[in-house]
Amino acid sequence: MYRFQKRVTSVSVHALLAVALAGFLTFGASGPVHAQDSSTTTETSSGEQPAVPVQAETASPAAESTEPAAADGAQTPADNPADNSADNSVQPAEGAAAPETAEKPAVSVPVLFDPAQVIERARNLAKQPFENPHRELPEALANLSSDNYAKIRFKSEKAFFSQANSGFALDLYHPGNMYDVPVAINLIREGQVQAVPYSAGLFDFGETGLSGNDFSTQGYAGFRLRYPLGNVAGSDELATFLGASYFRILGRDQVAGQMARGLTIDLAGPSGEEIPVFREFWIVAPKQGERTITVFALLDSVRVTGAYRFDIRPGNNSKVDVSSTLFFRDRVEKIGLAPLNSMFLYGEQKRRRLDDYRGEVHSSDGLLINNGKNEWLWRPLDNPANLQISSFLDENPRGFGLLQRDRNFDHYQDLDTRFDQQPGYWVTPKGDWGKGHVELVEIPSPSEGNDNIVAFWVPQNKPEAGTELTFEYKIAATQDGSDLHKLSQATDTRIMRIQPEGDDAQAATRFILNFTGEELEYYLADLDNLKANISASNAEIRNVRIMKDSENGGVRVIFDLIGTGDAQSSNLRAFLQYDDRVLSETWTMPWVF
Repeated sequence: MYRFQKRVTSVSVHALLAVALAGFLTFGASGPVHAQDSSTTTETSSGEQPAVPVQAETASPAAESTEPAAADGAQTPADNPADNSADNSVQPAEGAAAPETAEKPAVSVPVLFDPAQVIERARNLAKQPFENPHRELPEALANLSSDNYAKIRFKSEKAFFSQANSGFALDLYHPGNMYDVPVAINLIREGQVQAVPYSAGLFDFGETGLSGNDFSTQGYAGFRLRYPLGNVAGSDELATFLGASYFRILGRDQVAGQMARGLTIDLAGPSGEEIPVFREFWIVAPKQGERTITVFALLDSVRVTGAYRFDIRPGNNSKVDVSSTLFFRDRVEKIGLAPLNSMFLYGEQKRRRLDDYRGEVHSSDGLLINNGKNEWLWRPLDNPANLQISSFLDENPRGFGLLQRDRNFDHYQDLDTRFDQQPGYWVTPKGDWGKGHVELVEIPSPSEGNDNIVAFWVPQNKPEAGTELTFEYKIAATQDGSDLHKLSQATDTRIMRIQPEGDDAQAATRFILNFTGEELEYYLADLDNLKANISASNAEIRNVRIMKDSENGGVRVIFDLIGTGDAQSSNLRAFLQYDDRVLSETWTMPWVF
């Protein structure tokens, strides 16, 4: 659940906005909105100068008292001189007190870890002025292209934790390219904090031409957790935290697609987006037989700090329970909770703008919402000509998510990206989230390399300076969402222009919708009494037809939309019913004439 420490004012009504696709995202500063890079290895990066771990001992990949920290065959510190170099000691941050004597060791006495310490760190950080997290990387790293950066590999034999004992393994990401902010990594072993010092020996620099001698000691850019999802002998990506507050989770037989974020601040707002970052992580070493791994994170931004906890559970549909406490340095106009990032270039309802052998290109094809009244809404995604913001007013939402419903490989024909295997993310709030709205932001994008779709919850009350906000939710890496409810799904949306016939006739837009699944097949025996409940604001609905779809299953609903008066847009809704029984989700879509 979430709460404010004190009440604040309400959010203003959102409307359709149009802006040029221009500018760059800035970290810890305001700037115009643009489509976010969605490359699996080049997510937009940000972080923070790592804070000095409080009397935490340093950890090497092979340093563990109760279980091997690395996989079988991993080198020990003695085998890897880079791991024991003087540069690997924990150094004080700029401005920190110097050691009292030259003989004082860099590695201090380990201390017990308490999750409350992360919350207290965030609370105290909010009382301090914000410091820009960026620092200048050595030229050899800063000038790396995205392709060359992707060639820097963490040595799997150096992985932290013992995959043989717990199933989990921890890899680290090297700084470079756009990842120019060091992130502090700490391990929690037997309840004690161990800081992980930088070591070039953990990485294979491959064809980049670099080596550990080409640059001075750096922090890390992020980390990845692996787990045998596909089979007991496997080692698959389970979760990745890399860049700003981005993270992703994967289930069995899923490939990287959309991402989640810790938080959004004024995204698509008139003042420009402020992007918070995870500046430090604490990862709890799992014990034998444990099926959950816990990660704590410290978030920082110009106006907000936060303490996060992630409890990650691998499985067919891997899940992560998220809890957060935020502290506000200053007022925020629009805070976005549980944000999801995805990409939509074109699909069956959007005519292709570019020559492409693929029929569809998207990581998600719709937004599904289960609102506080237990209504299920399906909103197809779009790659609009202008920035488009849609708000779904609600109170105590039950869930929302960006889903990839189309699982037919033939519709994509992409053997590299495998859009048909990318997961959808479903967010389930814990407790009452009160009044607010689910916001969907669709950003014009000319390329699949941009994450141009964002969905998140915006509470009605705006946080003021000095307030606190706590909230909890769960994210599941699901497939098409068919396991979420017992209603027929709205699957396909197709649109065509109907030219007028005769001088007095009006032009119309024809919509062709497909509904399938659950109990719908049972009612097809009485198709004449199956009805499509269709409504449209500022427009007229004509020529409604319902047809049995013998090829795809379910039914096809067809109707024509004709604008009335001087209205420039319309909001459409459609669902199936038999007598008073609702059989399907409510399909909804904005339309600009």
